[in-house]
Amino acid sequence: GSVTAAAVQIVRLADSLPDDFEALRQEASAESYRFVEGLREEWLAGHYGGEDERFVTFAAFHEGELAGIGALTPDPYDPAPDLLRVRHVYVRPLRRGSGIGRVLAAALIQQGLDLAPRLSLRAADPRACAFWEANGFTPDTGGPRRSHLLTR
Repeated sequence: GSVTAAAVQIVRLADSLPDDFEALRQEASAESYRFVEGLREEWLAGHYGGEDERFVTFAAFHEGELAGIGALTPDPYDPAPDLLRVRHVYVRPLRRGSGIGRVLAAALIQQGLDLAPRLSLRAADPRACAFWEANGFTPDTGGPRRSHLLTR
């Protein structure tokens, strides 16, 4: 069933990844999604929670349990100063289809457009393409390693 947006708590992570991040990472790895491991590596490298406010990680909790995660960063493949990239977005398998992804995407988009006029991303598969297009992104291959763009 679907959850109301009010039932989803979006938390901006500042000091560390959540306790059950490791379980989420293992679920992503089992689905061959390597980008959650990439997020962990970027955290360990100190990219988040530092001086650069363009590095943002949001965690989505439902009933106190970590349900999903996502990040904003400068686009590592396109140095344009007016561009941020939505990255590392993952909702745990048992939580999909409930609306948690939409709440998480809305938080990332709102924060991203507060910081930059354009947001890029690369959707991994047709389902991801449909999800991001439903959330306002349009197909765009005008930049390196991107599939979609959203302009303020």
